[in-house]
Amino acid sequence: MAELLGYILAIDAIVTWSVASLVYKIGLEKTDIKGTVLFRLVMVSIATFIFSLLFGSFLFLTTLDAGQMVAYLLSCLISGLSVTIGDLMYFNSLQKIDASRAYPLVQLSLVFVYPFAFFLFGESITPAILIGGILILSSVFLLGSKDKDDNNGEELSEKSENPDHLISGILLAIGSAFCWAIAIVSFNQARILTGDVFITNFFRVGFATVLMAVVGLFQREYYSGYKKENRPIIKYFIYIGIAGSLSLGLADSLFYKAAEINGLVLISTITANTPMVQQLLSIAILKEKFRRRFIVAVILIIIGNYIILFL
Repeated sequence: MAELLGYILAIDAIVTWSVASLVYKIGLEKTDIKGTVLFRLVMVSIATFIFSLLFGSFLFLTTLDAGQMVAYLLSCLISGLSVTIGDLMYFNSLQKIDASRAYPLVQLSLVFVYPFAFFLFGESITPAILIGGILILSSVFLLGSKDKDDNNGEELSEKSENPDHLISGILLAIGSAFCWAIAIVSFNQARILTGDVFITNFFRVGFATVLMAVVGLFQREYYSGYKKENRPIIKYFIYIGIAGSLSLGLADSLFYKAAEINGLVLISTITANTPMVQQLLSIAILKEKFRRRFIVAVILIIIGNYIILFL
């Protein structure tokens, strides 16, 4: 029963992450990125606090000594800050390239996790990891190539017609993957220290919210979601906030809970299929162009992760 529950939680995370990426894409066409980030963080903070009360217990904090408490809070802080910086990069990437191109690229976070694990936790880097990493990285070249019409060679995608947008969009997506890898490693460290995921998620999101609110005192764009002149588009901020609450607030917690039940290796392999789900939703809902090489690129990502995790 425990294994079945782990599978269900992982599938829920996959679907939630995929749907949320589409909501972000649609909402960011109407809203300011910095304002969206802070508004979303506030809503996610409220949501994670509710989730922590429903599914967690703050009593474990009383069992930590001073050193463990510092290490735990520091891990939460690093995770919250890095995931927020990664989100900023990802949102900027979505404004430059299609979601069906950006989302597979941010899955490169799985590649960056392994070097961090090697240096921080002493885990070995096997030949399978190197081979899998090469396969995954090769998908970047497929995703980054220009759109060509099969018949006359003309470029079709408006975003691909701007080389600056294409290159910067890809680099931002990869940067987001790097930051998210730091967030994953630090969150996992906090989970190891306490065995908790829901309260840990509340702390990391709370830290990120406070930090962004402080930054907003100097860069007022972060408060654009609360400005009177933006009331006509407030619904888009709310949509993104709800998507963030379900994705960053709940799905992330479910991912780590599933990893606790069935193991990080198995659950990471299952969630490696997320780009394929997101690709299908982008075509079906956002009507983004179907690119045959995207299927090949996503397959390379999945095969690479299977080699890394199982061989």
